[in-house]
Amino acid sequence: MKTVIRKELLDCFQSIQFIVLLIISIILFSANGLIFSAKYSRQQNWYDQKTADTWDDPSTVSLPLYKQPSLLLFLAEGGDKFSPPGYQLHQKGFLSPVPASSQNFKLPDLPELDWAFIIKIIFSLYAILLGYRAVSGEKELGTLRLALSNPISRAGLLGAKYVAIVLALIIPLATGMLISLAISGFKVPHVLNTELVLRIILTFISAFIYLSVFAFLSLALSSLIHQSSLVLLVLLALWVLFVVMVPNTSGILAERFSETPGEYQTAKMVSSQAIRKLMGEKLRPIIDKARKGEFETEAELYRQTDAAFDQLQEELTKLYTVYDNAISRRQMLARNISRLSPTTLLQYASENIAGTGLASEQRFLDDIMAYSSVYDNYVLKKVGKLVGVTNWSFAASSEFKGKRIILRSPRPEEYQGDKSDFPRFSPSRPSVKQSLHYALLDISGLVLWNLVLAMAAFAAFSRSDVR
Repeated sequence: MKTVIRKELLDCFQSIQFIVLLIISIILFSANGLIFSAKYSRQQNWYDQKTADTWDDPSTVSLPLYKQPSLLLFLAEGGDKFSPPGYQLHQKGFLSPVPASSQNFKLPDLPELDWAFIIKIIFSLYAILLGYRAVSGEKELGTLRLALSNPISRAGLLGAKYVAIVLALIIPLATGMLISLAISGFKVPHVLNTELVLRIILTFISAFIYLSVFAFLSLALSSLIHQSSLVLLVLLALWVLFVVMVPNTSGILAERFSETPGEYQTAKMVSSQAIRKLMGEKLRPIIDKARKGEFETEAELYRQTDAAFDQLQEELTKLYTVYDNAISRRQMLARNISRLSPTTLLQYASENIAGTGLASEQRFLDDIMAYSSVYDNYVLKKVGKLVGVTNWSFAASSEFKGKRIILRSPRPEEYQGDKSDFPRFSPSRPSVKQSLHYALLDISGLVLWNLVLAMAAFAAFSRSDVR
């Protein structure tokens, strides 16, 4: 068995595919270390400056809260560049995104060169190139029958080929990872701590399980199909399906099968015409009472209109919340559909391990909403009242005792006294154990893919005609 593994390894190491993979791995992982260390330093400096500005002069009107950049962006960026860098927290829990820096949207959207991208695209493709001739190629050369004439079982021979393919992938992968870590550790020294090393080990294990899927897939098809060229063609078609088609079409399928209102329908619900109708329903009874002289003082009129405006803002907030919840459900449906692909399983597992992506964004929003009650209590104690706001403001006119007055939606007030006791916002960070718990579903999916394809490969090879 050891002799067969040694021979298979030697064949893999001498192949042009292995040499090219090693060179590409060194280049890509080196670029990864350089790009992400510079990106993290730039983002961290921006975050420190913005956070310092927030807490140097905190506001009771609204408070900008920023998301701290992850040290593990180089593992899996997770689409964080498309998320807002933070949110403006208003009274009563209304959030508005902080504008991101300007981008040139005419330029093509290039993928991030993180570890997840390198592994799921480059290494999966090379797993196919290393394994497509493992059985069919030896059939064509006539050496498969000769190999099985030795005292080794078919399962042992196929196992040796699997070990050779996986090791031929793991060696360039480990080399590239070490180079990336060395560059990142030199540029950002505190990146190399115990917790981050554990997360990197989990990423490496996930990558191994993922690449094992394509190794078993290659062996299964190479055992079923006798022509190597046809094996390669089928494998490339499946690679495109797993890597490109399923991840990129899941959102379209989720939109088709979900009942989420679109942007047009939502815009109609919060259009100026709909707002005027809703405002009329809230204010018309109060204005009629003012015309009839049912208010004794102007202050009483203002109190009732302020309460009506506050109800109007709450109604708008509910509309936005319903839409946001529907979008979240559609996102989860799209993610579940895309989990049919092992490539997506690796992406989600890497994001959970790195603490990036959609789960990280949702955790940040949950932290803000938890802090919102603390913020509201502080404002209520200092200012004496809470004023709900949205992206809309309102005004109306009314008659009071023969004069025309303007009724405007109230605005939050800034507390002018001492704010040294202003409550600080501390976003949470999941522990390694929690990250592993979040990633366990996707890692289990990869393990299931391995079990199914391993059984398929051994069943196909055991029944294969070696002549």
